[in-house]
Amino acid sequence: MKNVLSILIFIAVFAIFDETRAESKELKHFTSGSYKELLHQYADKPFILTVWSTECASCIKKMPLLSELRKEMPEINLIMIATDNVANSDQVKSILTANNLDQIDNWIFAEGNSTKLRREIDAKWFGEVPRTYFIDKNHERIAISGALPREYYETVIKTISK
Repeated sequence: MKNVLSILIFIAVFAIFDETRAESKELKHFTSGSYKELLHQYADKPFILTVWSTECASCIKKMPLLSELRKEMPEINLIMIATDNVANSDQVKSILTANNLDQIDNWIFAEGNSTKLRREIDAKWFGEVPRTYFIDKNHERIAISGALPREYYETVIKTISK
């Protein structure tokens, strides 16, 4: 009887764990027109768009902060775009998973002309990363290059959430 009870408890715990464990979202291909798609998808919703690269040390260093903010403020839509070549998808996914950011809307540059893709996001952006866009529900945005402190995120999140 004890063995049966132990097995039932094990199955129940495993079932709960399996149900709560979310699968990684797909890594979408960012191509010409994807930025307009994002704006349409997040119409009337504020969001943060973070552009990063696997070759950017400060991008990787700030990912735990983004993960913490995401957990603390799940109502904020966080979107990440890797400027890496689509051939680096496995590395991008690995970094996102390691930082618990694989459940959000993630994209990777998937066209050879990265300049064209950058300009679709922001004609004034020269490609430096990290690049963060705080976008309010009216799609007015604040664009900042470089690693940002927690306090800045918290302040601007309050501003775009109004």
